[in-house]
Amino acid sequence: MAVDVSKIRAYTNGLVAVSGYNVSNPTLPTDPTTALNGAVYSEIGAITADGITEATSQDYNNIFMWQGNALAAALPGEYTKTFQVAALETNLTTLGVQYPGSTITQTAYGVSIAEKPPTIDKRAWVFHGISDSGKLQRVVVPLGQVTERGDVLWSSEDVTVYEWTVTCFLDASGNVAYRYINDSALAA
Repeated sequence: MAVDVSKIRAYTNGLVAVSGYNVSNPTLPTDPTTALNGAVYSEIGAITADGITEATSQDYNNIFMWQGNALAAALPGEYTKTFQVAALETNLTTLGVQYPGSTITQTAYGVSIAEKPPTIDKRAWVFHGISDSGKLQRVVVPLGQVTERGDVLWSSEDVTVYEWTVTCFLDASGNVAYRYINDSALAA
């Protein structure tokens, strides 16, 4: 089997953007290169050097036959896709994702937050990677919800980080994500 090292990708840059709170049916990006609509999507800003972690979990229900206790079928069961990201910036977007359903008010001194327990907050998310060779990959999640929030550290030895796990839900077409890759090595 031939090896082609020019097809190895290391995504060294990119962005994460999210639609606004309670924005229903935002127009989703449909390619890897078009600029995001700033009226719909806000970038979360700098993210940690860990980048973006995509995880897929698929359970199977094994069905065995009586004859020989042999495996007869493996039926797909629960399926989950998540993205993990940790935001380094404290800005209105990250605060809105960290405290969904809370009242966030810009003031003369900065911001005030009347914090409530998190609400169900399904939004459109865009995860965009730029490889070391300039190739682009954009994953658009039409319905993503932060289902885990990491601890927020206040320390003189490290920076404050907002760590989230975004869980993907099916859209009206039955998709959890749309992936667009700008790479001439894969083009028709």
